[in-house]
Parts: sequence; C-alpha cells; structure tokens
Amino acid sequence: MVGSDVSLPFTVYGKVDTGPDGELAHEGNRVPDIVALDDRRLVVGWRAGVRDERDSAPTDQGAIMCARSGDGGESWTVSTLAAATATHRYHYVIFLNDAGTLYALLGRIVIDRDRDGEGGVDGFPTSMVVRRSTDDGRTWTDFPVTVDVPDNGRGVVVAGKPVRSGGLWLVPYWRHSGATTRAGVLRSADLRTWTSGGLAENPPGVAIEEPQIAVSQDDPGTLVMVTRTLNLTGGTSAAARDAYYRANAAHCATATSTDAGLTWSPMTLDENLPNYYVKTFFTRDTAGRYLAIFNTLAGPFTGASASKPDQYREVLYYKVRRPGEPWEPGRLFADGARLTSGAARGWDVYASADEYEPGRFFVVWEHNQTNIKVARLDISRPIGDAPLAEGDWTTGGATTAGAAAGVETVSDRADDDDTAAAGTTGSASAGWVLSGGARVTGGGLRLRSAGAGSCSASFGLDVSRGCDFTLEFRGRVNDDSALDPRTGSGVCFGVKVSNGARRLMLTVQKSGVWSMRKGSALWEKVYSSSTAGRPATWKVRVDSSGTARLFRDDADTGTTWVIQDSRERPQLTHWVTGTPGGNAAEAVLEWTRLTPALDETR
Repeated sequence: MVGSDVSLPFTVYGKVDTGPDGELAHEGNRVPDIVALDDRRLVVGWRAGVRDERDSAPTDQGAIMCARSGDGGESWTVSTLAAATATHRYHYVIFLNDAGTLYALLGRIVIDRDRDGEGGVDGFPTSMVVRRSTDDGRTWTDFPVTVDVPDNGRGVVVAGKPVRSGGLWLVPYWRHSGATTRAGVLRSADLRTWTSGGLAENPPGVAIEEPQIAVSQDDPGTLVMVTRTLNLTGGTSAAARDAYYRANAAHCATATSTDAGLTWSPMTLDENLPNYYVKTFFTRDTAGRYLAIFNTLAGPFTGASASKPDQYREVLYYKVRRPGEPWEPGRLFADGARLTSGAARGWDVYASADEYEPGRFFVVWEHNQTNIKVARLDISRPIGDAPLAEGDWTTGGATTAGAAAGVETVSDRADDDDTAAAGTTGSASAGWVLSGGARVTGGGLRLRSAGAGSCSASFGLDVSRGCDFTLEFRGRVNDDSALDPRTGSGVCFGVKVSNGARRLMLTVQKSGVWSMRKGSALWEKVYSSSTAGRPATWKVRVDSSGTARLFRDDADTGTTWVIQDSRERPQLTHWVTGTPGGNAAEAVLEWTRLTPALDETR
C-alpha cells in the first residue's frame, strides 16, 4: 500500500540469503540512496550485508551494490560499485551529483578494527572514501580524498544528502565526541579535501545520529540540520531507551548554521518531526518546500521485557512544509506486506529521495531488508482539508467522504417515530455501517446498549489517504454507565479512529473524558468536568508524533496525551457499551467529521 500521491513502486533488487525456514540468514540493513539525473535516468546504491563469522549478531557491513535505470524505473541493470574483500567492507553509500558527475561517498571498514567495545562486530569505525563515475553510474573509479576528522569510535558516518552552499560542498556526518555522538558537516571547495566544521551541541539527555541538511526556507545563508535522536534520560542502555519510547512521543533534533557549518545553534527537539529508532530523511526542493520522510512507531511493545515494539519500522510517512506555511499533516508514503515472520518483517525504512522536477521526487527505500523499492512522490499539491469521513444524522441522511465519488453509502432514512433501524445497506469500505440497534431519530443517531454488547456506527477509512487527523463530533450522553477501565464496559459515548499506524480511543462520560494512552491498554481520565455529558462539540487534533489535544466547543481544554500505536483496521467508529449487569449506556451523535490535521494558524 502506498499513499495517494505516491506511484506504484518498482522493485530494483530483491535477492537475499535465507535459511531452511525461509527466514533471512542475516539482518544487515540495506540503507539505499538514489540519484535522479532526470525523469528517466536513475542510479541507486545500497549495502549488501554479510554475516560476520566472528559474531552471531547482525552486521551493518558488506559490499556496495549499484543499479541503473534509463526508463524511469521500469527496468534495472545491477552491478557492484565497491566489492567487499578479505580486509575491507563498507558501511554506507551516499551519492553526490556534481552537474552529472557522480561521486559515491563510502564508509569503509577495516575488518580487523571492527570491534568497538560494545559487544561485538557492528560496522564501525568507518573512514570516508570516494569513487567517481562520469558515465551515469556504469563504471566507477577511485577518487582519492583526505578527510580531517579526529579518530573516534564511529569514524566518519554519513547518512544524508550533500548540499552545495556558499561555494562549498557540505556533507552531513556524525561521530563519537566525548561520551556521546554528535553531528556536523564536512566542508570542501574541490571535493578532494574535506574538513570538519563545528559539532552541534546536543539537547540534554539525547544522543545524535544520521543528520540531514538543507538550505533554510527563510534565509539562503542559513543551513538547517535535522537528526535522529536517541533518548538517554533513563540511561544509556537499550532497555532504558525503550522504556522511554513505550509511553512518550519522540522527535528529531534540529539546529541552524549561518556560516556553512563552522558553528551551529544548540540543538532543540522539533515537535513537528517525529523520530522513532531510525533516521528521518529531510530535504528542500527547488520551490523551497521542505520534505521529511519518517517512520511511525506503528505497533506497541509486546510485553514488559520486549526490547523493541512489534511492527516498529513497518510504516513510512512523509510531510511537507511550504514556504511561509506551517507543516502539513504527516501522510502515508508506504506500508508493505511482511515477507518474513522474524527479522525485519514488513519493514519499510531508510528512505532517501532526489528531485527530478519541481516538487516531484524519486524515493528509494528498503522493504523487509529484502527489496530495494523506488516510487515517485508528488509534493506539489497541498493536502487540503477534504474530509476522510463524515456523517450528519440531523438532516435526515448521512454523508460520507465517499459519497461525492458516487460510492454506495448507508441508507439512514430518518424517522421521527424512532422506529427506523439504519445500516441496512453499504459496507465498511463504502459508507457507514450501523449495528447493535443504532437508530436515527429526529435529533441524531441514537446509540444505546443495555448490556455487554455494543451499539455502533462505523466507517472504513481509505488507507491510501492515511494521515495525521483531526476528529470533530457533536452529541450528548443520555444515560451514563459505569466505565470499567480494564474491560471497556460502560462506555457512554465512545469514538475510535485508527489510521493504520495509531489509534485514538476516547469516551465522553458524564464526569469527563477518558482515553487510552500510548503504552497502556487501560482507560484513563484525561479531562474532568461534571458537565461533560451535556450537548457539546468535541475536537481532538492528533499530530505526527501521536500527541492529541482536546477541544470543547472550540475552546482548548489544555489537555494533551499521546495516543496508542496500533495496526488496527483503519476506521472511524462511534459506539456505546453497557455493563454485563444491565447498567445501560446511551448517547446521541448529531454529526461527526474526520479531516487531515491542518494547523489552524494557517
């Protein structure tokens, strides 16, 4: 599945080593990069990982492969750009395009030095070496360079696109510095001699990796750097980091430089750019638009001792910021099927992109540590505020996001005598489905449950339009039940929004509003009010990191929380559930509307 502004992807390469059980024989990430010489000629590079015989752990090292296409990705010719040998392997490849002459920046590893004191072989330290091609990637020759970076435990690690600015080539990189990892840029006037600028100061309690750079939208003399973050507030171990990610939003760190990377402002966390366990790709197009491609967390941690959440790299999102505007909502880029049941199952990760026309990119990424994928992405069209789903039961009939396209919707047949049961037609993908005795009355949709069963109205969402969302609905609680936070019985006026990566769970009770926070399966009161059950318009805006903000009758309540990670079927559902003992729950839903989460200051 890909987003609505993403083309169907091509598979560049998909050969892997598998064991007798069909699972991957090793887990090395392929981490591809791409150059678009025009809308037809493409060059892609990636790492072909190996399992090191000295260590049973995954290894991010191997040969560097290359593929060329002259027909916009329809067909590919594969070759080896830099071969692994008995003494050397490679950690990364990033392309630099200097007016059609291609340079492959490679992280080379000396195998005998590949032990960094952290438990085994992991592909560090690296030294940056370069190969050059003057024939669109058909052949490559060594291009000697000198790189002035102090020895350190990581060496010189490059994960972002080079930028030409102020007469210099600038390459974002990160390395060990002191007791942590920090980021800056390498600077060169001739592509042969590279010196390090200054390193940005990390946010407190955060380590930095995989920086990206772009020229600022606001000032052509300013650079913006966006980095992956590793939260260390609870300690430096993986378990301590995971404990933080279980319950909190996580963001990229950003900094700016006005002297081509010689100095940087202190890094701060950017709440517009989420970051979970893997790099966020960041660039600027020729029209000045920022593009960020990132992973959601996608699935919850599976048990108290789980070191990583299930499905934690399975969904790629992207978002755009146009000059002078706020960031647009994050929206689906790609979410592919699981090709394995163990390592890297279903991962869509490590995106890179190159612009071939204003606002149009070729994007490369790896799927399931198996396939190198390429698709076109068009960011020239704003996302707009067209509803993802909507329904209005006060006017005698429901409307839906699909109605304008002529799809079949639920027949609601409003009837003042409260005897018309709705939901007799339609399907979850084409309109509202009503169940459990939901009825349309003169004042809206009546949802009532006198026992353990639920009464609901549900609308299946178009996965390709998956995005950060704003939910707004109006109604009231007629009969208050007793909510059990563990079982979910007693929901008086519930609503669920699943977008394929996250899930908002909310219920309005007479005493306030309850929800389920990230990392928890229990209902918890997030907003207290003795008048919550009265007629009101409620709104919840959910951003790219999963942070929700609650509004009541257009007023900001000041209530925020982080919603659950979830792979549940995309849907908008309103429901009520009584208790097994017969304590009934009843609510009336007048209307509901789900839209992309546009910044309301625009």
